[in-house]
Amino acid sequence: MSEHDLIRIFTEWNLRSFSGELPVPEIRWNSRLKTSAGRFIPDRTRSIIEVATYLCEEPNAEHLIRDTIGHEMIHFWLWERRMPYGHTPEFHRKMEEIGVSRYNSVPRHRPFKYCYACPSCDQKILTRKRIRKAACAKCCNAHNDGEFHSRFQLKLVAVGEQVGQVPSRERVG
Repeated sequence: MSEHDLIRIFTEWNLRSFSGELPVPEIRWNSRLKTSAGRFIPDRTRSIIEVATYLCEEPNAEHLIRDTIGHEMIHFWLWERRMPYGHTPEFHRKMEEIGVSRYNSVPRHRPFKYCYACPSCDQKILTRKRIRKAACAKCCNAHNDGEFHSRFQLKLVAVGEQVGQVPSRERVG
């Protein structure tokens, strides 16, 4: 599916659900989007709607792409009307009216890269980013009135593929 197809889908939505009143924004694919299917980037000169490229790999790609563009167009429609353009009650009303989804049904989650452990209780915490100075909240709350104490400072115990082999109870970031 090309960017031309995205514009075609936008035009179809625009005529059917927005009385053709929306100007055509820049519409493009974004390969960096993973958990969201799309996003609206407002701009007074030319707004942007981005659609996640991974949607093309899904079995029902056409439906997901149409749904994503329709969803982002509601944000754009509210923006053009100078109204709050988040997931407001007006957004939800329009969403119900035109029949699009609120949530991405096929998010791609990034793997955890780091595993840290509390030296006191051995609780494991998985993260996607390296953390420098953090302590076990459970132990700090129980033994130090919620204040940081170095004896509960988290220690790095696994990196990369090794992280998947560590049993964990809590996941972060």
